[in-house]
Amino acid sequence: MTNIAQSCRICGGLELHEFSDYPSLSRVTSDCKAFPAGGRLMACLSCGAVQKPTDAAWQKEAHGIYENYQPYFQSGGVEQAVFDAAVGRPRLRSNVIIDKLAAARGLGDEGALIDVGCGNGVMLKAFAQARPGWRLNGHELSDLHLAELKAIPGFDRFYTGSLNELPGGFDVITMMHALEHFVDPREGLMALRDKLSDTGCLFVEVPNAAVTPFDLLIADHVSHFTRHHLAMVAKRAGLGVPVVADDWVTKELSMIATRSGPVATLPPMPSAREAIERVQGQLDWLHAVVAGARRAIAGGGKFGIFGSSVAAMWLFGVVGDDVSFFVDEDPSRSGAEFLGRPILPPDAVADGSIVYLTLITPVAKAVASRLQRPGVSYLMPAAA
Repeated sequence: MTNIAQSCRICGGLELHEFSDYPSLSRVTSDCKAFPAGGRLMACLSCGAVQKPTDAAWQKEAHGIYENYQPYFQSGGVEQAVFDAAVGRPRLRSNVIIDKLAAARGLGDEGALIDVGCGNGVMLKAFAQARPGWRLNGHELSDLHLAELKAIPGFDRFYTGSLNELPGGFDVITMMHALEHFVDPREGLMALRDKLSDTGCLFVEVPNAAVTPFDLLIADHVSHFTRHHLAMVAKRAGLGVPVVADDWVTKELSMIATRSGPVATLPPMPSAREAIERVQGQLDWLHAVVAGARRAIAGGGKFGIFGSSVAAMWLFGVVGDDVSFFVDEDPSRSGAEFLGRPILPPDAVADGSIVYLTLITPVAKAVASRLQRPGVSYLMPAAA
């Protein structure tokens, strides 16, 4: 169906397609808590950008989510590890990004950084270790984690409130999984552009909605970016975009923006119709993931879910009564308890168990190939 009550927050287009089957899917919050079915999802008929309308119902839900926000609570506040192809092993995501940012832009021994959407300070802690001579600052909606931020070496000031009220002159501004929450991402980027030093850069990390259907299920995510749409909204904010990469972190987009300059050359942008078809396919696949889990549960045996982040939490919210355990390779999470179930390392899974890989198909195949062993069945959802 077409809805024109809201303009596209990426290109300003006035016609949006609404996905009628989206409200039937259970959802999850960005801090990894189950959330009921509902909500709305749309795609712009001009540019294909996928987004949620920020109507009164969404604002009420978002307020409730942020009121009790707990980032990385499954691992005691420690951020997730990601595979770093450069060294061939998992590392904390912030450490991987800092290394790549330094290689792309160069980071001196001294400077001023502010992390917008700093949460409990995972990026600031990593940056303090990598560049101990820098002055570090944070911005967040509330001061819930202020005591933890103040304990970070080199931490200078904490800000809340409007981005327009921030001081200027920052050499680096980071936004780690923050822009997708903005009701108006262009306005936010415009405000931050004015806070950069003449040679400074803005770094943005967001989920890559082109490859991960689970991003659509996060109730408090407003914009679901592809490389093209992230670069488009940055350009409309007056920024130069020398880098917008999809290979720094799996399933994520990494953008470096500057006060001015050209936008990196990208492959041809899919049409709005192609974008709508892609998203409809992703929604169909999510329904199939649930159906596959229910079939596996009906077959008997102890049923576990691989992972302990957004996708796993989403599926738990649907079939939780039948879940006996979680499996996670991250040592900061395995051995702990999550939602009253143990988080097991792969080698602790009992024979006769089923481990359901709530992962996109390429990642699920890699995990199954690596971990499959006699006695334990690692099941993949149907291919997307």
